[in-house]
Amino acid sequence: MPKKGQRLPWRLSFVWVGSGVKGANPHSDEEGARRAALDMFETARRRESELQITIENRDTGEKYEMAANEAIKETVNANLERIRVMVANGGDESAIAEIVEETEGLLKEIKGKGSVALRTELRDALKVALQPQLPAGDEPQGDGEAEGPKGAEVATRDAEDDDEGDDEGDGEPLVIPADVAALITEASAHVSSAVNLGVEAQKIAEKVSELQLTMRKKTPHKAGVPDLIAHQKYTRNTAGLVYAEVADQISDDDVDKADILKSLKRAVRNKNSDTLVGYLRGLDADKEAGLKEAETYYPEAADAYLKAKEKETEGSPASLTEAVYTLYASKGIELPRKGRTEVERERRAALRAAQGSGADDSRLTPEVRLENYLTTIAGELDKAEKNAGKLTGHQKRKVRARLNELAKRAEALANLI
Repeated sequence: MPKKGQRLPWRLSFVWVGSGVKGANPHSDEEGARRAALDMFETARRRESELQITIENRDTGEKYEMAANEAIKETVNANLERIRVMVANGGDESAIAEIVEETEGLLKEIKGKGSVALRTELRDALKVALQPQLPAGDEPQGDGEAEGPKGAEVATRDAEDDDEGDDEGDGEPLVIPADVAALITEASAHVSSAVNLGVEAQKIAEKVSELQLTMRKKTPHKAGVPDLIAHQKYTRNTAGLVYAEVADQISDDDVDKADILKSLKRAVRNKNSDTLVGYLRGLDADKEAGLKEAETYYPEAADAYLKAKEKETEGSPASLTEAVYTLYASKGIELPRKGRTEVERERRAALRAAQGSGADDSRLTPEVRLENYLTTIAGELDKAEKNAGKLTGHQKRKVRARLNELAKRAEALANLI
């Protein structure tokens, strides 16, 4: 602690652009002044305000300006460290995805002199952070446990996904087969039509989800089957390329298009389980076409089906769908039996049945009662999401403000629990 009246050599001077509020704070060392500046820049970023900061040494006359980009870089580096730790420990992929999405948003805020080089530097660092770090001398196992986020817009290749088994490969560009590259191009064109031409997002989400499933069928899992649930980071990163080019074309101040893209990504994620379950059930809908599909992508399941068919009875027919489920279960991979829409529909039906039967809400436990309320809210949000693509620019801003109010109430409630 400095003594009372002691003159501290370093000073941080600041001006809030717009309001014109200015001031200065003394510091005992340069590091302290820089840390304070970074905190102030972070506050300015969250407030969407502009801040000018100068740091000087009053003894030596040294003086320089700090830029907001330095604060963004500091925050990004902290995010990268969190990602590295979570990937190394097999952290929750949705949590990693949130950090990656936040980091990508920060990178878009980097502006001014040297911004291109800084963005490139930090994006490269993000690619490396998403790679599982193998101990020296270990062979890559390709187990997919140290996974990156779904839909992360980062083009990287894992050594475990390299057919030649190279030990090196972290941070290298994705190697995309020609047929998958064609699917990416097709899906990206659909995404562009939703973002730039206003085509209804829900319709586009269905098509993009179908194309991404086809991409996953063509992407092998290390267990020797198609990576249908995008278990491997390579598969998810490939899917992320569908959005990457469109995202790069959106200007930093085009909030509407950025929101459409974000909403479309969410709609595709929500649709993916429906698409996969529908595809698997469809194998039995047309047995001839289903068998050809199984022979192409799941030959072990096709063989098992043909053997079962020799012993099938009218009451117990052979099933291609079940043969594929059984094959994946034998590899330790659990495929979904129901899509998200079906699960939600069943939950809402059960809730309506309970309400229609005269169930006394007051006699339910607080946990069950709250779960029922949340189920109803989720159902209403699904309806709202389907209609969101029909709004005009003015309507979007009005509805967005209302949703933000509801989000704040939800956050406040979550903090109380």
